[in-house]
Amino acid sequence: MSAARIPAPFLGQLLLRGIILWLLARLSVLAVAALATGAGISGAQEAIAPGWILSCWAVVITAALVLVDLERRKELMLLHNLGVMTPHPVLVGTIPALTIEIFLSVLR
Repeated sequence: MSAARIPAPFLGQLLLRGIILWLLARLSVLAVAALATGAGISGAQEAIAPGWILSCWAVVITAALVLVDLERRKELMLLHNLGVMTPHPVLVGTIPALTIEIFLSVLR
């Protein structure tokens, strides 16, 4: 059985929402990191200093937010009826976050 394709109108929406959710996830990760170092938690600076850890967390949180957003909008049910499995739209929504994080890591 072949996997069904995500309809074209959803692709643009998923990519745009992925960028917005990445921004939200990145800001929340940076805020938690700033609070951890500002609160004087021992070892916090060493634990969050590597940028790749922040990038990984931002991508993971973005994927979770995309899944929650799809579920909240009841789009997962529609996509399941069209034959699209859950990982496909979540992956499409997470691609902008992964791309931007790779771009940011290259710039560092």
